[in-house]
Amino acid sequence: MKITLAEFITSIGDITKYKDYSMPEITFVGRSNVGKSSLINALTNYKKLAKTSSLAGRTRLVNLFLINKKFILVDLPGYGYAKAGKEVQQEWQGLIEGYLQKSKQLKMVFVLVDIRIKPTEQDKQMINYLYYYNMPFKVVATKADKIGKSQIKPYLANIANELGLGIADIFAVSAQTKYGLDEVLSYMDNVLDYDNLVANVDLIDKIKEGRREQRVSKQSQKNTLTTEMRNKKSNVVSSLNKNSKNSINSKNTVQTKNNLQSKNKLNSNKEKTNNLKSSNNDNKALQNTKSKKTPRYILKKRKGK
Repeated sequence: MKITLAEFITSIGDITKYKDYSMPEITFVGRSNVGKSSLINALTNYKKLAKTSSLAGRTRLVNLFLINKKFILVDLPGYGYAKAGKEVQQEWQGLIEGYLQKSKQLKMVFVLVDIRIKPTEQDKQMINYLYYYNMPFKVVATKADKIGKSQIKPYLANIANELGLGIADIFAVSAQTKYGLDEVLSYMDNVLDYDNLVANVDLIDKIKEGRREQRVSKQSQKNTLTTEMRNKKSNVVSSLNKNSKNSINSKNTVQTKNNLQSKNKLNSNKEKTNNLKSSNNDNKALQNTKSKKTPRYILKKRKGK
């Protein structure tokens, strides 16, 4: 098999909202940080199809992807993340078990383990669970690039012994070097059933169109809200500017009035000063015009006459 088209369909956080698309499904499950998302991206040749992270516990939803418009690939939440609270772990466990019980189109479960690490108790519980409910599965040992090629078979033998399986039931792969991916893809092709393909693809296209319309509606609402907020902000700024302008005008009016009063007062004082100076000058002139006293010798002469 060669995957030429991979599309995200939806994410499910509530298993009651899971829908049967009547298309064959292949599921990947494993503990947190085992490399599920990296493997899915490597198999599909879409680097950003499934979100990857260096932190464990990032896949918290049931993610569905449409592959080649022929089948659905399902990425389940990782289990065994120690830092997650018990309530969160139970929620993830409920999603995993809920999906495995509800899916009627499940063709294969790939249980991922780290080739370098001894299978955990959660890995063993998952294998026992699939055995108990008679669900088809294979084990995929990831991160084979982390060990030498000569060590791959001995490591696979250890994993097989721990899980009670044969080595033929385990694939060794590397998302980095693409080692073992063709073998997994070929096995996937053998277990798929493509009945009623056209009708089912039309159904998924309708669902995807509905999701696009929802995104457009949300974006439109967001743009409307942004516009309203901008207008409101603009009105507030305009009001502030107007008030500020009125305040400035009022301040200028008061200042002008004060300046005018001050000028009038200054002119009045100046006028008073000028009047006082004029009065003083008049008095001085008057003093200058007074007759001088008659000398005594003249008075004596006048008496002699």
